Amino acid sequence: MGTPHRIPSAFIALLLYFTLHAQDIALIPFGATWKYRDNGSNQGIPWRAIGFNDSGWASGPAELGYGDGDEATVVSYGPNSSAKYITTYFRKTLNIPDVNAYAGYLLSVKRDDGFVVYLNGTEVMRQNLDQVTITYTTLAYQAIADSEEPKLMRQVLTPAQFVNGDNTIAVEMHQSAGTSSDLSFNLELLGLDGSPSLFRGPYLQASTPTSIVVKWKTDVPTDSRVRYGSTVGALDLSATLAAQVLEHEVTLTGLQPNTTYFYAIGTTTTDLAGDETTCFFRTHPPGGSVSPLRIWVVGDAGTAYINQAHVRDAYTNFIATGRKADLWLMLGDNAYNHGRECEYQQGVFQNMYEGILRNTPLFPCIGNHDYYSGANGNTNTGTYYTLFAPPKLGEGGGVPSNTEAYYSYDYGNVHFISLDSYGVSRSVTGAMATWLTNDITQAQANRQWIIVYWHHPPYSKGSHNTDDPGDSGGISFDMRQNIVPILEQHGVDLVLCGHSHSYERSFLINGHYGVSSTFNAATMKLNGTAGQLDGTGPT
Repeated sequence: MGTPHRIPSAFIALLLYFTLHAQDIALIPFGATWKYRDNGSNQGIPWRAIGFNDSGWASGPAELGYGDGDEATVVSYGPNSSAKYITTYFRKTLNIPDVNAYAGYLLSVKRDDGFVVYLNGTEVMRQNLDQVTITYTTLAYQAIADSEEPKLMRQVLTPAQFVNGDNTIAVEMHQSAGTSSDLSFNLELLGLDGSPSLFRGPYLQASTPTSIVVKWKTDVPTDSRVRYGSTVGALDLSATLAAQVLEHEVTLTGLQPNTTYFYAIGTTTTDLAGDETTCFFRTHPPGGSVSPLRIWVVGDAGTAYINQAHVRDAYTNFIATGRKADLWLMLGDNAYNHGRECEYQQGVFQNMYEGILRNTPLFPCIGNHDYYSGANGNTNTGTYYTLFAPPKLGEGGGVPSNTEAYYSYDYGNVHFISLDSYGVSRSVTGAMATWLTNDITQAQANRQWIIVYWHHPPYSKGSHNTDDPGDSGGISFDMRQNIVPILEQHGVDLVLCGHSHSYERSFLINGHYGVSSTFNAATMKLNGTAGQLDGTGPT
């Protein structure tokens, strides 16, 4: 018998994409002709609507812009190259006789620098612009590097967002500065047939000794199925949900602790992903048991820039000849700049960590940038809360928090606590501090190690200064004065934070809740050694 040939999974995924999308229709193809206004005028709000009269606007095929040399249509930036027009407007009307003729729609945008897309006057996508009322002088959040310009920002739209007949796509592109060297715009709108394709995932949430949550998103609504089993090639167990949804969340229960399972996800009739070399997970060891543990921790990572990819590659190279991480922690500001879905797609999911997410349970905390697109920690609404499903009911160990803003879980004899330093009350009498006290008291009695993580550091002199009460709205002050005493009272072993874009670590200290000038080494520094296993210090 000959040696079987393994087809690369990337090729299979590409083939699957084109097979499933063979009947999709480019309602607006890349390179389509657009009406545009490039005279630096203030178009206000009326230009976004279907009935707006754009007969006096210029027109030309995409790519539209200037400065890169690849434009099909060069637009004007005005008479002064040092004070270019900040905003350029684009419009296109298309006729869709029956919006339900398509199961869904996929919008893809090439941009430089920031943009807002309106469908029939309603905003459906925004990137690289603050969550504020947009005017013609509003600057993009930051410049887009040349290497980032080719990346497409994508969004799934539903038939309910369109109307039968004429529909207008209106786009405003904003420069980050009047001196910006270039502007780029191109857009594609696909009408999707009923064959589903993965838009995001699969990825793993809320893993415990006996359960796990598997999430993914499809580009058209489908039912949900996870097939799984503890033997390669024998996925003889399944969990299904009948509801037709885009966001899929399936909980697998009745699992055996400390056991590797393989899985495939999709509809009740078709697998959409299930490569057993990447789609697997290992359940946690029983609570309280002693077990080896490797954690991967990233903070403020989701820029989608090349340096983030370098860190990812360093991790994957490191585990290529060893053991992968058992748990993955994100320390907030997980997707820049505003925690929108299209930014999570670029900075976390499709283009960055897709292979790792399929087999490494992710336990995130939320940062200020994740809140900037309108997330709400009190109601658990917004993009972050849609994307993630942490163990808020105590299913992973610990006291139920009943909120996804902060939660806890165990891995063997290690207790983890994830806090929200930005979007909920940090008061000593607030719900989070009250829950934390109860949870950490229980953990202190039952677990050997306690690790707590959140976004804003209580001590930092990096890119943020926690001596300054005005820095980040005094959040670090609150966490240091209100939360850290609870941790120290109950013997927390390790605190991990993000926010400051630098690597810092402290000595083992206790009782310091003021500014740095109040630190007393004689009474507050418990141990001044390096703390390295191959040197001297606490173990």
